[in-house]
Amino acid sequence: MERLITLRSVAVWACCLLGANLVGATSCNADNCRRALFPTQSLSVYSSHAAFCATFTASVDTRTTGFPSKASAACGAAPARYSSACSCRPTISSTLTSKTTSTTSTTSTTSTSSTTPTTTSATSTSSTTSPTSTSSTSSTSSPTSTTPSPTCTTYSNFNDGVKNGGFECGLAPWVAEDIAGTTHSVTSPGDASQFAYEFDQVGPISPDSNMHPAALSQDIKLVSGVPYNLQFRTYFDKCTGSEGFVGVMLNHQPVYTVDACDKGAGAFKDNLVQFYASADLTNLRFEFLIGENPATVKIDNVSVVPLH
Repeated sequence: MERLITLRSVAVWACCLLGANLVGATSCNADNCRRALFPTQSLSVYSSHAAFCATFTASVDTRTTGFPSKASAACGAAPARYSSACSCRPTISSTLTSKTTSTTSTTSTTSTSSTTPTTTSATSTSSTTSPTSTSSTSSTSSPTSTTPSPTCTTYSNFNDGVKNGGFECGLAPWVAEDIAGTTHSVTSPGDASQFAYEFDQVGPISPDSNMHPAALSQDIKLVSGVPYNLQFRTYFDKCTGSEGFVGVMLNHQPVYTVDACDKGAGAFKDNLVQFYASADLTNLRFEFLIGENPATVKIDNVSVVPLH
């Protein structure tokens, strides 16, 4: 049965858990290992990881193999990382829900490159780093056109809080963040559409990717206290068990994770997150915790609409 999840009851994978249904952490470190294990809206994945944690924390476990494949890219082989993540796991998952459909896709892409952490929007050709800034040019491409149609619409319907969720109008107002070894682009084809957002792992995995991953975000206007459906489509080029995952954050709180092996690779798959808005202005953020090189992940048809 599908039930709503509130942003305030979703665990912060940094070190604390919020809400009555969650257990406080005794030693939960501020990294994405916990996020790779929890939260997930797949009951089977949750049950499998909870069973692993129950066994792993029953005694001092010093193994360096045999960890859940979904978490291996983020957690590595250090037992302490898994112990930390397990110590602050949710105790139940009955409020979680997911839906899956698929369409096949073939892709053609031209990407932008980055060797230092950058932030890029489609309305500007500047990329910045701190404490100094440099300029570079980012591009958007497809086999037939580098410019989305001038007749594109930024909203899928008038209730949608997300602008340009289908990327038919380029990148803006989305903001893309690259790190060393990653690129992003708006490529064709999309999910039954002309364009989609594409993340590519094109170089060695950055040691900073666990704490500061590549990301795609947008500030959206919602109504606090109102229940919403967040829907989006994901495409992974392969499922190998160590490719990593895409995580979703709402106002800096993790609410959902998905990888290729959750839903299958080589096709766009549907994702659904139901939540109550905790603020009128909400930051929607996709983070790419990818553990293989090369790898390609796409996001398309993002929408946030009220349930009622």
